[in-house]
Amino acid sequence: MRTPAAALAALLALALSACGSPCQDLGDRICDCQPQGTSRDSCRSTVRSTLSANSPNGAQEDTCRHLLDTCKAPDSSNVCDFINSEAGKEACGMAFPVPP
Repeated sequence: MRTPAAALAALLALALSACGSPCQDLGDRICDCQPQGTSRDSCRSTVRSTLSANSPNGAQEDTCRHLLDTCKAPDSSNVCDFINSEAGKEACGMAFPVPP
């Protein structure tokens, strides 16, 4: 299984944007679920470096905007518990839905 940081890097490779953008916000939301300290700092560093190394386009920003809308815990439950679930990974763009 891939680590959350690796999954986040893969997500950001697909949906890149500039700092302070929907993609940065999505990355921050996902990184906030990492333990405080080195893990979270490393995750945020990966987000920043990936975003700064690539030029965004409108479609990529739209993808991140959509993912920000779907990457929320239902019924005000813990967002990190949701992100770690299969449904949460799909809603946050970290996994593809399993075909029927």
